[in-house]
Amino acid sequence: MKKLLLILICLPLFALAQQSPSSYFSQEVLDINNVNTSVGPGSMFWNLDDARYEVPKGSNKHSIFAHDLWIGGIDDGGVLRLAAQTYRQSGDDYWPGPVSDSIYHNDAYMGQWDRAWKIDRSVVEEYQTRFGTDPTYIVPDIILNWPAHGDPTLGQAHNLAPFYDMNANGLYEPYGGDYPDIQGDQAIYIIKNDVGDVHTESNAEQIGLEIHIMYYAYRCDNYPELDHTVFAKTTLYNRGEHNLNDAYIGTWTDMDLGNYLDDYVGCNVPLNLSYTYNGDADDEGAAGYGFNPPAQGLVYLNGTMDKFVYYNNDFTVTGNPQSSSGYYNYLRGIWQDNVPITYGGDGHGGGAGTTTNLCDYMFPGTTDVNFTTPWSEVIAGNTPADRRFLMSNGPFDLDTNTSYT
Repeated sequence: MKKLLLILICLPLFALAQQSPSSYFSQEVLDINNVNTSVGPGSMFWNLDDARYEVPKGSNKHSIFAHDLWIGGIDDGGVLRLAAQTYRQSGDDYWPGPVSDSIYHNDAYMGQWDRAWKIDRSVVEEYQTRFGTDPTYIVPDIILNWPAHGDPTLGQAHNLAPFYDMNANGLYEPYGGDYPDIQGDQAIYIIKNDVGDVHTESNAEQIGLEIHIMYYAYRCDNYPELDHTVFAKTTLYNRGEHNLNDAYIGTWTDMDLGNYLDDYVGCNVPLNLSYTYNGDADDEGAAGYGFNPPAQGLVYLNGTMDKFVYYNNDFTVTGNPQSSSGYYNYLRGIWQDNVPITYGGDGHGGGAGTTTNLCDYMFPGTTDVNFTTPWSEVIAGNTPADRRFLMSNGPFDLDTNTSYT
């Protein structure tokens, strides 16, 4: 009777589009070069507990604690639709897998998508060399089960992860010569959506968003800048019923450079670069990098950094977002109390060097061409501390049945 009762209770939940959030067990490790980091559909660069962006590899030193995407815009009816995630302490806005018909967004149908697909370039090259010519060759599982297609009978898109189509018939056939189309010497592919359940982190309305991310890296012993770099190709698909206007995509990051208590942040506007650096010459403690510590940066390679803002780890109007409008305001470079960022000081009209001039970037040094006076955390007289920031691209339109890369 107990088992029968449990089944009767669970069946209605399947029809209400209640999909479980991703587990950290679904992560894979990107480790081809001198960075060792974990990524998955539910958390990137951390495991829901500890930092996992280790650099140099094997050092037990970490430069990033957590990282995720914020996307938001206004539909044709004036409704804010947004998906944003930080530490998942208050809830979730993302779930594993492609957008499906609502009745299938439950664990029975979507559980198989709670994973990441990791593949090395050498595996692809071996397939290209041996398949069809070596009778002893066994096609690896990662090639056989590459997430090239969704199930249209469940409302999923037919084409998902990219692949090389040998005969150009639009079907992924690994026994016919098709193989994953990846970048770098090692890649990890993840797919997630914002319609698996109610948005309990941002409390915003769903978009109908499907996100594809390929994380990849190169093994370049002779080029340290590439040997310490991770790339991410992100594609947004609006599978929903609403056009998204004045949309922004942002990369939210909690940059903990070794010892997380003594960091500064800044940006370089023409380079589309945001970065964290140590507040003094010594990154103290067991977790610290020691004397002459490095800096950690994020760069937009095929888009512009249109806004850069940092906020404090508190619950003031310049602190952690407390509402869907707060998340969207940060994406647009506006504080939670609807006050635009102003140049100098703390960016909110206070501190050393403050002005009333509106700006798009906090702490750009001398790289914002609209201003001649330099602005940094050092100039503002800030005390080094725990930082999180958001760099964003927009505005743009993401109409239904379109994509944005």
